[in-house]
Amino acid sequence: MTGRPGHPPALAEARSLARRLAALEEGPIRARAAARALSALAPGAAASLVAAALQAAASGEPEPAAALAEALLAPAPELTYEALAGLYAAAVEAGQDAVRRLLLSAPPRLPWKEPRDRADARLAQLTLGHKKALARRPGDPDLLARLAAEGDPTVVRELLRNPRLTEELVVRIAARRPCRPETLRCLHDDRRWRTRPAVARAIAHNPYAEPALVAKLLPRLSPRELSEVAEDGALHAIVRALAGRLAPGRAPATTR
Repeated sequence: MTGRPGHPPALAEARSLARRLAALEEGPIRARAAARALSALAPGAAASLVAAALQAAASGEPEPAAALAEALLAPAPELTYEALAGLYAAAVEAGQDAVRRLLLSAPPRLPWKEPRDRADARLAQLTLGHKKALARRPGDPDLLARLAAEGDPTVVRELLRNPRLTEELVVRIAARRPCRPETLRCLHDDRRWRTRPAVARAIAHNPYAEPALVAKLLPRLSPRELSEVAEDGALHAIVRALAGRLAPGRAPATTR
C-alpha cells in the first residue's frame, strides 16, 4: 500500500478492509481478522491505513475506523507487541497524532470489578466521609495501611496528603490487584510520589493501569525495568510495546 494519511490509496484500502471485516461476525472473530490485516503490513503502511480511517471518521465515515479500533484497543495474538511497537513508532515519526492517541486510549489490560466481599469488616461499616477524615489524621500506621488496602480513590487522595504516609505503603497501593484505574491516577497526579522509582515501577506492572498513564511513567524506569515490563505477559500489549521501544539493546520491531 502507498499513500499518505488521507491520500486516496490509503483511504481506499481502509474502506476495502472495512467491507471485508463487515462480512464477519462482530466480536473476537472480526477483531482477529483486523489484527491479521494490520500485522501483515509494514509499520508505516499500517499507520497510514489507520490514519486514513480516523480521518474518514472525522468526516462522517466511521466504518473504516470502527473496523480497526477493536483490534488496536484489545490486541489479539495475531497483532504482536513487536508489530504494535513498530506501528506506534511509525505514527510518531510521521506525526500521526490521532493514531498515537488511539493506541494510548486503550483500556487497562484487566477491567476493574467491585469485590463482592470487603476484606476489612470494620472499615466497611464506616461512611466515606469518616474514612476520609481518618485518612487525614497522623494516627496509627496500621489504620492507614487498612484504608490504603481498600483503594478507594477519594480516600487515597486524602491519604496522599498525610505526612505519616510512607513510600512502602504507596507502593502497596500501586501494586494492589484488583485496583481501580482512578486510584492509580491519583498516585501519578501527586508530585510527591510519582517521581519515586518504586512507585512508577509498581504502577507500570499493574494490569489495571491505563496504557496512557503507564506511557508517562516508562521514561522514569531503568533499562532493566523497561525490559521487565516488555516481557510481562500480564500487561497490555501496547504497554509492552512501548517499553520494548524504550529499552536499549532490545531488538527493533520486525518490519515487512
